[in-house]
Amino acid sequence: MVNSAKRETASLDEALLRAPASEALGAIASSGEGAIALVEAWVKASNAEAVAVVAEHGSGPSRKAARRGLQVLGARGIKIDAAPRVAKLGAASIEPVTEAWLVPPDQQGIVLIVIANRSGSGRTLSGFFYLRSGFGLEEVSIGELTGGKLKDALRRAASLGLEPVAISPSYARQRVAEERKRHVESKVPEPLALVSAGPLLEPVPETPEPHPFDVEGLELSDDDSLELAKKSAGLHALPEFRAWLPDRTVVKEMLTEVGKDIGPDQAENPERVNEVMGGAIRAATDRYFTPERRAGLLGLMKDSALSVLSSHGEVRALEVVAAMKSIEACGLITNPAHEVPFLRAFFEKAVLTLAAQGGGRLSVPITEAEAAG
Repeated sequence: MVNSAKRETASLDEALLRAPASEALGAIASSGEGAIALVEAWVKASNAEAVAVVAEHGSGPSRKAARRGLQVLGARGIKIDAAPRVAKLGAASIEPVTEAWLVPPDQQGIVLIVIANRSGSGRTLSGFFYLRSGFGLEEVSIGELTGGKLKDALRRAASLGLEPVAISPSYARQRVAEERKRHVESKVPEPLALVSAGPLLEPVPETPEPHPFDVEGLELSDDDSLELAKKSAGLHALPEFRAWLPDRTVVKEMLTEVGKDIGPDQAENPERVNEVMGGAIRAATDRYFTPERRAGLLGLMKDSALSVLSSHGEVRALEVVAAMKSIEACGLITNPAHEVPFLRAFFEKAVLTLAAQGGGRLSVPITEAEAAG
């Protein structure tokens, strides 16, 4: 396998190995099945400019290989400048342009997909699609906006300091189409505004497109993943995860059980309180994060990871990847949910939030009757 790769690299024309950034995409397109081998050859030849262009403007497996290649070049200490803009021929002021964005999920798990068709006259038909993944569309808003007003609307819609992330219009349409199927399956009426959304939602891609984060090429070995996952609780400090909390009723039930276990005699004993609270958090984490809830959480985390990559860089995005791998490995007996710091932090954060709301003191329901029982 290694010898084959060496032969492919050796057979490449020297001019192709040193292709300038402006010719990189053309070279990849003409290479066909040899596109990945060409990217790997550029990495070996330290042609960082060509690799950067494919990583930024390419698509499919070659873009994923280029993303990995940038990490290799960076590890070698090779300076990698931002990929140059690729000029596109054509009169942009005349032909209509379609753009799309994704705003990562809020504390309710609602993702915002925005699709905008800009005509040559400058008028923009925009659609704001609020969806709860797996459950359908919560709300839809369609209207005509100028470019400036569209930016303002995006800024207002992206609450909690979250930034909209640009995605392909075809993937955006795919996401909306998937949630429309939920309405058909559950026989729940769609939002009425969808009646005027037709021009924004066609055409839907014939073959499913991968999630934009999956094509970024961010991968971790098992050892690196385990190490990074140890500090995954720190992800909750990011705007993308800061507001994520477990259901309020579940937290109340946990505190009620804590009160029963502590009893009035030990209520002022901090060591006993911490011991009981720690055990309750671990048990609540295991009960709450069922396989079904973990599967839904992974989908939301992938949407948020796209924002983390855009706003905070690859290092923090790799921390999200590590947390996701740990969650995927969870089981009932081995690797329980409470051993994943990111999951356990949901309840730790809930307890701290309640304490902050109580002026620094956590209210735990303790009664004489419960203690006697």
